[in-house]
Amino acid sequence: MTTTGTTPPPGQPRWLYRAQDAQGRPTEGFVHAQTAEEAMQAIAALQQPPLTQVQLHTSGLYARAMTEMADDALGTLDVKALRQLARDQIEAQENPGLWTTLRQLLRNNRTWLLVCAALVALAVWRRWSPWVQVILVLAMLAPLGVFAYMHQFQRMYQQMLHAHATGDIPRLDVLAQRLARAAERHAFLRQPAWDAAVRMAWFEARAEGVDAAILRLRIHPMRPADEGEFLARIYTLPLATGDHAGFTARLRDLMAQRPGEPTLQLDLALAEARAGHTDEAQRLVDTLQPAMLPPHGQAFIDWVRGMIALRDPARASEAASHLGKACEQFLGLVRRAAGAWPSLAVCTCDYALALAWSGRAEMGRTVFTSVQPVARHHAEPERLALLERELRLRG
Repeated sequence: MTTTGTTPPPGQPRWLYRAQDAQGRPTEGFVHAQTAEEAMQAIAALQQPPLTQVQLHTSGLYARAMTEMADDALGTLDVKALRQLARDQIEAQENPGLWTTLRQLLRNNRTWLLVCAALVALAVWRRWSPWVQVILVLAMLAPLGVFAYMHQFQRMYQQMLHAHATGDIPRLDVLAQRLARAAERHAFLRQPAWDAAVRMAWFEARAEGVDAAILRLRIHPMRPADEGEFLARIYTLPLATGDHAGFTARLRDLMAQRPGEPTLQLDLALAEARAGHTDEAQRLVDTLQPAMLPPHGQAFIDWVRGMIALRDPARASEAASHLGKACEQFLGLVRRAAGAWPSLAVCTCDYALALAWSGRAEMGRTVFTSVQPVARHHAEPERLALLERELRLRG
């Protein structure tokens, strides 16, 4: 367990965090650790007095993969470069998009751009050879060329997320194949290509069964070498067929390999709540430490609390309050991360059901209609049938 200021042991992933220092100023950075708990301990040991309002911005399920992707793209970074990378990543999470990326590019390459601009001006003033002037202009534009080249892959990945959310399987298949081919040339694209393959497997599981989808993933060229990393991505596939028991079994197996992983504990709490095991779901969510979850973790906590309340029809209004908060947070998240659309859609279905049971069927019908194009590809068919029946009976 080390901080960004020391050499990490081999194989330890980086964990991105944001906090406040003793003067109340925001600060961000990375620590090296194997688990979220170790990451929090490493952050606490960074300085005295310790940082406050610490929030991890990395999920334990993806810490290693994201570290490897950044290292493949950027190479070895010193402490100063890592701090800037931390600022850039948090800014990109909060304000993703073309302009944020372009602004970061210009800021991080300002010295190169200023020097090249000065040399171009000097070349024009001194009437240097046109070839020299052209070379200097091309050198100044080189970072923008790299940006344009890299941005095509970012755009491709975002298009893939949209295709997955809307169930556009032919488009998803094409984009997944393109990302896989690009990853053969660029190692930093292995994680996006693998993510695309797993998202494609969701629909393959629905059509051909979970085992067939997992078997296809096992021979995928972008499959992670580590079995634990592989299991961390495929454990949700039983949900594609509505197999909650299979999902919970795979999740518990994974938790046995990664004890104390808060993201998995939260997933299990939601699964138990949806299965009606409210006491166990309550215990799991009450023992969570929100600071060890990524920022969107609170949305899932509210979702769990809403599902616990929804088991009792007399608490439907309370359930609607929790689920409404969760949906509001997911709605803010999908504006920054298209991958959150399936969570928003499924949570909104639960919210619509709570509204119907609390005497607000018309409002429930409205919110359900807003996500129906996504929900029909990601919510369990039985849950959708129940919701549609309740909205019809109470409308």
